[in-house]
Amino acid sequence: MLVHPDQLVEKCLITRNVYAETNYPIVKKDTIVSATHIKVLKDFLIDEVEVSPRLVNGKPFKLNQSVSVKKERKKQPKVKKDKLSFLDHYLTVVNQYETIFKQLQSGSPLDIQAVREIIVPLIERVDEHVTEIFLLSKHATKDKYLVHHSVAVSLLATIVAKRLGYIRESTQIAIAALIADSGMARINHRLLTHTGLLSHSDFEEIKKHPTFTYRFIEHNLALTQEAKLGVLQHHERIDGKGYPLGISGEKINTYAKIIAIVDTYHAMTSERFHQEKQPFFLAVMNMRKHENTQFDARLLKVFMTCLEDALLEEKVYLSNGKTGTIVGLRFSADPEFIIKIHDSLEIISIMDHEQLWVEDLIQR
Repeated sequence: MLVHPDQLVEKCLITRNVYAETNYPIVKKDTIVSATHIKVLKDFLIDEVEVSPRLVNGKPFKLNQSVSVKKERKKQPKVKKDKLSFLDHYLTVVNQYETIFKQLQSGSPLDIQAVREIIVPLIERVDEHVTEIFLLSKHATKDKYLVHHSVAVSLLATIVAKRLGYIRESTQIAIAALIADSGMARINHRLLTHTGLLSHSDFEEIKKHPTFTYRFIEHNLALTQEAKLGVLQHHERIDGKGYPLGISGEKINTYAKIIAIVDTYHAMTSERFHQEKQPFFLAVMNMRKHENTQFDARLLKVFMTCLEDALLEEKVYLSNGKTGTIVGLRFSADPEFIIKIHDSLEIISIMDHEQLWVEDLIQR
């Protein structure tokens, strides 16, 4: 029989594997249900599970009628995504995540179910807004950089994960990317708004944030171990010079390697208190200099391919006030960034114009 997790009772028997966004079950067939299992199913927003009509003690299974499923569902905050533009939806999630982050700063635990409920509807729209997502950094302000960064990195990680074939795992990767910097809530607020270079002691304090985030989720069964390692290791480097563990190469979790790349891209292209933003093209070219030292070269190539595919043939506003179409874009060892100017039909290379860059897309 199929029931909603709210209707489960302890000692009933799961008769079919329950899957979420992973290739392995979050609750296995023949599991005897406990309160912990019920919480996991609800955290993963599972709608129904198959159970035996009898409890493990042989007594008939009777639905838990203490909670009205219909009433409980109505209480969940929902964004009417079909009535919001993608940008408005993104900004709504940024504000919702800011509330969660402030709760962390006040000492509250990290509510993964609340995180899922705000980010899942947004990442379901990723495939239709890939180009827009690569340029989201223009909306980030210095005072709200951290929450913009978290949401944008989640969306970027989803794009790369899907390109790599991590379809079922993409939601876990997205959540890991979203919360990866949540440990910053335990860092002195002064450091989050610091301008200029950090002192050695201040940087050592900042480096604790992946560990703080991991502590938030260490025992949370709604996240896979892969996702937890993605959070903990997203500032590790291929050459072993990262933190907090100083591990290298293949010892670094793949989720963490993905997050490291998109985290750096969005950070470099955003306005921050301690650093000016870079045009996306220059940011990627600078990242290429660190393949096989800071970043996994194969995954960085996949990221760059995603960006090339997203922006090629797009019509754009340029920093000199003109408009054009991107007709050539390549981040290889012999890079190119070619624009066809609309009013003059001139073909120019951005590489030859240091003060020229793409300001924004021309929306279709």
